[in-house]
Amino acid sequence: MKKVSIIIVLLATFVLSLTSCTGEEKTLKIGATAVPHAEILEFIKDDFEKETGYKLDIVIFNDYVQPNIALEEEQIDANYFQHIPYLEEFSKNKGYTDLVSIAKIHVEPMGFYSKKPIKEFKSGDKVVIPNDATNEGRALLLLQENGLIKLKNTNSLKVTINDIKENKYNLTFVELDAAYLPRTYKEDTSIVGAVINTNYAIENGLNPLKDALFIEDANSPYANIIAVKRKNENNKIIKKLISILQTEKVKNFILEKYKGAVVPTF
Repeated sequence: MKKVSIIIVLLATFVLSLTSCTGEEKTLKIGATAVPHAEILEFIKDDFEKETGYKLDIVIFNDYVQPNIALEEEQIDANYFQHIPYLEEFSKNKGYTDLVSIAKIHVEPMGFYSKKPIKEFKSGDKVVIPNDATNEGRALLLLQENGLIKLKNTNSLKVTINDIKENKYNLTFVELDAAYLPRTYKEDTSIVGAVINTNYAIENGLNPLKDALFIEDANSPYANIIAVKRKNENNKIIKKLISILQTEKVKNFILEKYKGAVVPTF
């Protein structure tokens, strides 16, 4: 009796796992942050659904943590919000071994925003930067490239504020969750500058090309990717999603809509 019960449970699990692929609704569920990722997915949604017969369910997340947890727990089939260094660091910290990148879509040049010219900076002025390991290092390297600081190790993408060896203006760096950077920069009068990820900047009314004092160049290694679980690397529906995302039509949409603040990698 116990064996029969186990078989029934396993069969039920198997059927449920196929619902998104062979069930009546045939849905591909992808997690994304709102801007620009979800906007790009919305742009291709009709084409994807017409060409595959699958519904594209875009699940919007407001931070950089939950999309990978949802993917690991198979609440979604793929996600689109991060770059490879972040995925690798997140997976290492969580003990995940099955999340993989299958395609690069675009680069969002990180920018430095300031309420006053750099020459007016004074000792103790506060600058907010992302607190996750990969984006903190990315922010500090950007500040070094533009002469605000010097780092002990310039060959690592994982530098922290503890690696600063020279601080030209004796700035105070405050580490925050990336999602809170734009609002803190705008509303906290004690903050004079911020290094902000482009998706959160655009979402909060900042134009990286117009409002940032300087941004990364288009050769940044931080291309935003589509991530899936390893078992879905060769899933034909997900591959079709990639092929639709990497078309001239999408490239032109990105270039025209974001005017250089988001750069296609294909």
